[in-house]
Order: sequence, then structure tokens, then C-alpha cells
Amino acid sequence: MRIVPINTAEAVFEPFWDPELREMEQWSFKLSDEAGTRLIDWWCSYNFEWQKAQEGEMVLSMFRSYRDGLPVENYDLLLLSVMVSAGCAVRIEAETEKGPRRMESGPFGEGKRELTLPLEGAGRLLSLRISVLAAGGTGMGWFNWAGLQNSRKLPDYLSRFSCWDAEWEGQLKPLGIPLSFRPKYGVFFSGEQLDRMRALYREKREAGAPSPFAPDASYEKYWEPEACISDFVNFWDDTRYCRERDSRNYLIRNGVRAAMYGVLEKDAASLRLAARYAMSILSCTHWDDGMICDFPAGSWEHRCFVQSLCLYDLVFIYDLAHEFFTAPAKSRLFRRLAEEGLASITYNTWRHEYIFHNNQMIWFSHGRMAAYALLGREWPRTVPYMELAYRDVAENIENTVLPDGGYVEGPTYFTCVGQNGGQALYLYARSAGKSMEEITPPRLQASANFADALISTDREQDMIPICDGRPLMPQSHLAFMTNLLPDSGWNAMFWKSVDRSGGLADDYFALLAQSAGRRTDYSPPAFVRMPDMNLISSHRLLNGEEVKLVVLGNRSGAGHTHEDKGSFILEYAGQTFAMDPGTCDYSSPFSMLYKHCQRHNVLVPAGGRVRAAAENPCMQTISPDGEGDEQQLRVSIDAGKAFPDYYESWTREIQSDSPEELVIFDRYRLKEGCGCTRAEFLWNTVLPVRQEEGAFFIEGERAAVRVEVPEGCRCELRRLEMFGGGVQNQIAFLREGEAGCIRTRAVLCPMQQGIPAKR
Repeated sequence: MRIVPINTAEAVFEPFWDPELREMEQWSFKLSDEAGTRLIDWWCSYNFEWQKAQEGEMVLSMFRSYRDGLPVENYDLLLLSVMVSAGCAVRIEAETEKGPRRMESGPFGEGKRELTLPLEGAGRLLSLRISVLAAGGTGMGWFNWAGLQNSRKLPDYLSRFSCWDAEWEGQLKPLGIPLSFRPKYGVFFSGEQLDRMRALYREKREAGAPSPFAPDASYEKYWEPEACISDFVNFWDDTRYCRERDSRNYLIRNGVRAAMYGVLEKDAASLRLAARYAMSILSCTHWDDGMICDFPAGSWEHRCFVQSLCLYDLVFIYDLAHEFFTAPAKSRLFRRLAEEGLASITYNTWRHEYIFHNNQMIWFSHGRMAAYALLGREWPRTVPYMELAYRDVAENIENTVLPDGGYVEGPTYFTCVGQNGGQALYLYARSAGKSMEEITPPRLQASANFADALISTDREQDMIPICDGRPLMPQSHLAFMTNLLPDSGWNAMFWKSVDRSGGLADDYFALLAQSAGRRTDYSPPAFVRMPDMNLISSHRLLNGEEVKLVVLGNRSGAGHTHEDKGSFILEYAGQTFAMDPGTCDYSSPFSMLYKHCQRHNVLVPAGGRVRAAAENPCMQTISPDGEGDEQQLRVSIDAGKAFPDYYESWTREIQSDSPEELVIFDRYRLKEGCGCTRAEFLWNTVLPVRQEEGAFFIEGERAAVRVEVPEGCRCELRRLEMFGGGVQNQIAFLREGEAGCIRTRAVLCPMQQGIPAKR
């Protein structure tokens, strides 16, 4: 690979992020057999993981020599962008014509780092060795790129982004000008709708509700968006794509919050702050995540996520803060909407057919539709393109929402349907003068089933976070779904979320839904089977406390899923006793570790050198079968199909004759030569666990679950670290041998004065 300059002070010579450019065949690798290290060729990085290592053990070493040497005389630092699990270290060793250069990092935290190795006047780089030193236990990481820096030239390059201050002379008008505190075009809401939202807002504020739009004192740059201007725009707080120096440069959504606060409170300073956020976005060179998206020698892209976010924010801010924009600023805004935003989305729409078959087309649509809604007011020739955008939204929803109302990418990715696609449909209906009923794709009507199946009874959750899921849903998504299906579980989730946030919805879309005031009664069905998404859900009562059990199958090829086929989730008395870890910040290795079967409530092949992994994505359709009512539940599933390299067979049967008892039968046979010597039944929870003779007690606030040690098994209680702190308590039942049956019995019981009641 050549040295490729990315700016006047820096260059890249190892683009590990790009599968088309990285030259991994030129590297030699030494992997730790004892730790079970393996390499993973990932789509935006080069990854590695290990199963179990000693503290300080070298789990990976990779070496490359450069024929004739790379000319580095114009640079004084070698850079390595890398991520490893917390506590691990990375060593860099470079051979130059002037001798060796070496550095070793301190322990990593939870963030990606750009390590620096001083070249000390070297003219040519002859070879490079990179080594990873484990902190102990299981871990993983990835390489992003290796490059060079001239630290003397860097300040001059960075100074080009500091030409604007809060005044924005010639671009924004000063405070003190007359303001209407009304939208210019009503792209998102009319003056009448604003009046209704403002009345609700004042009523709730006077009753003591906190404002969800108030200035964010926790973010130190909230009042200075100009400090965040860069060559690129961060994808929220996702650091996989940006430079380390751009971490926490949050330009996205802060301006929208300031604009809402400005019009609701009639606060001129907040409204002008929103306009400053708009100008700062406009002043970023590229509306992309980072230099890897605009690398001069490659074509790697992260689609148009950031472009859509920029479009949405700019249209929202301009419509509410329009009086602050001068004519040159408005012209610049309209031009960049078209050239930088819509052009990028159009390119992605033309090129990538797959985005119509997952969540991405609708993801891009809220910003795309907002831009057309604004431009159409002044540029009539854009109006036909809004019709095309609408048809793309409708097609994407019909392609991805299943006949049973489910979504193969799980509940969090389904939020794109309501939060992004729902707003796009709403903006189209407003602009076209149509009703939401006539333009909403009919497939969505079945999604009451999805809510019934995965609505959480845990007091701290909206939905059960299966797949790459999170426990809380965006209120804008819930607002769309409750308007569409007002008598469903979506309505219950929406109001639960609003109550949790203090009584006021947290964005305009949700505030409009709240102002409609349609809170309905909801009673979840006792049994839901989703034949297309392939899961079963049960809801029962035990002495007045809710008991919810979900069993996971698989739809062939489903993305953003985990190695969890056959896993179960158990909620009882308002808490989660058998958990799904869902996901976390994708910038963290934990987001990959949470996918592993070893983090789920499944039967895992174990005892081998490397981690036993299920197929993911799993190309088998795995359908749980069963029946249930208010008292009993029966579920069976052929979960072994998810482990084609390890199981000859593994079937799981769950029997529950009443809500107080759960019996799980796991019958299995390992494949000969798979390298594993036993099977491990895993039960995971974040609740406290204590061990007594023959059983484990999982203790909640109002109830407990007693999990009995199966016959023929030894047991372990493991403490697994989690993202952001905290511990995932894992009960493990280990059975040696290539075949057998593990019978696990769990008893649910209320707490009496802090002690589980005996049954």
C-alpha cells in the first residue's frame, strides 16, 4: 500500500477498515493457541477475539515488512487507530533505517485510541509489528488504520476550522431582532399545532415536569457549536468512524433541542443557538463520519446516515429559527441540502438495492423527506422527487415488516419504521395534503402482534431488548405506532415512556401525540406466536404479579441478531430474571461480545480451545412450536440447527404447568471432532444471585427465582463485566460428555421480608 495523504499533515498507509484495500495477506500472524485467539474479517475494521487469556499474555502479534521501505521523512509520528477491551495494552515496534522504534500503550479504557510512535528522524519504515496484550479473561478488539503525522504542520491544518465565532458576522442576525416564534413554512408542525403543544408544555411545566428541551448542562460544548466544526460530522457519539480528536463533537440533534426550547419558551437566545448549530453543520467540509468515508484511494462508504441527520436538523432549525438567517446563509443552506445531502441519499438509493430490504432506506427517509418538504416550498421542480421518496419509504416498509407484524432485525431497528419512516410519511402527508391513513403501508397494521410479543413488564424497559436491541424506545417511534394502533401495546409503551421522562414527551412528534391525549387500557394476550419472525411469548399472572417468558427462534438470514437461537427471557414482578444483554455503544467491544452465545440463556458447546460460536447470521429457519394460556405453557425448538459445526442435535423443551414453575429440558449430542467435551446450560441476569446447596436464588425487589442444579451437572457462578460498569451474573450448569439431557427446574416465588418464600 502507498502512503496516501488525507490532509496537509497526515497520511494513511494501512487502511485496515476497507476490505477492498487492506492487504492482510502481506501480514504474518502469531495467535495464542492457549487463549483461543481468532481473526475476523469485518466490514469496517479488522477484528480479533480470544476466549480466555492470562493477564499480560500476548494474544496476537502481527508483522509486515515493507520492501525497499516506506518513505516517512516528512512525518515525525507513526499512528495506529485501534480498539481493544478495557485493561488491555497494545505494543508497536517499527524497524527503520536508523534503528528500532518501540512503544507500549497503557491500559485501554472504553474508547478507541490513536497510539503514537515517535519516528525520531527516521527516513524509511522497513517493518512493523503490532502486538496485543490481554488484561485476562475474554476479550476482543479491532484495527482501524495505521498512518503518519507531521505534528508541526497539524496545528496549521486544524486552524482552518476556527474562523467562526458565536457572532457569525454576515451569516446570522444578532439578538434583538423581532421574532414571531412561529414556523416559517410549517414543515413539521403548523402554528395551530404549536399552540397546542405550547399549552400542554406550560401545563406540565407548571405542574413540575422537567423540560426535555432544556439546555444540556452535562455536555460541555453545548453552548459553543463552533468548537465542533471539522472536516466531518460525527455520527452522534459513535466513534468507530471519526478521529479520536473529534470525539464528543456533537453537532447533531442539539440544535433541534435548542430550537424546540426556543419556540416553546419564546426564548430568543436558545433559538439563535439553534441557528448557530445549523451554521456549524454547514461549515463542516463533508457530511460524513470521518476520513475513512472520503479516503482518496478507496470507495468505502458508510451510506448516508450522517447526511440524513444533517438534512433533518437543518430543515427543522431553519423552519423555526428562519428570522436569524441572512440571505447568504439561507442560499448556502438550500444549496448544501441539495448538493451534500440529497445528492448523497440519491446516490445510495440508486446504487444499493439491499437498503430497500433492511432498515436503511427508511432510516434515510426522515431527513430526505424533510429536505423535499422545505425545498418544494421555493423550488417547485423538486416536488416530483418527494413522490419518489414516498414510494421508496412505502416499498421499504412492505419489504421489511413481516406478515405477522414482526421485524427480523429486532425491536430497536424497528424503531426506524416509526421514528424515521413514520416522520417521513407524516411530512409527506402534510406537504401533499393527504391523510396518514391513506398513505401508511398496510403491512404495519399487523404490528400490534410485535408489541404484544415483546412489550416488557420490567419497570425500567419498554421492550425486551432482543437482537441488537436496547430496552428503551424513542418516543417519536412510539408516537407514530400509538397513533396508528391506539388500542395496542404501543399505546401502553408510549405513555410508560412519557411518564418515565417526567410527564412531557421529548420531541415534537411525540409531543403532538401526547397533546392528542389518547391513553387507552391495554391487556396483553396470554400467548403470542409469531410464525414469520419465529418467536413465542407468554404472559401470565402469579399472585397478581406479571410473568413474561419469550423464546427466540430465527428467520433465515436475519441480520442484527445474536447467537441466541433457543434462548429465553424471563420477567417477573416488574424485573428481569433471565436477561438478554441486547447491545450497547457500537464503538465498544462489548457490542460484539454481547452477540456471543456465551452471553445468552442457551446450551453452549464448551471445553474446546476456541470459542464455540453459533452461525450468525444464521441461515436456518428455526421455528419454536408451542401452545399456552393464562396458566400453562409448552414450547419446543430445534435450536441445534444454529450450531452446524458443533451439534449433531440440540432440542430444547420448556414446560410450565403454572406460572410458578418452569422446567427446561435440553437434549443434545455434540458432533464428533468438534473440539468440545461438554455442554453448558447458561442463565444470565443482572439481579443479585446467591448460591445455596443444590440451587441458586435470583433475588429481586418483590420476588425471587430459585434455579435448581440439574442432576449430573456441576455448577459455577460467573461474574461477567458489562459495558459502562455493572455485572452480568451467569449461572452455569456443566455436563461432561458428548451427549445427554439437562433438566433445569426454576421456581418463582414472592419475597417475604426480604427472604424468598418457600415452595
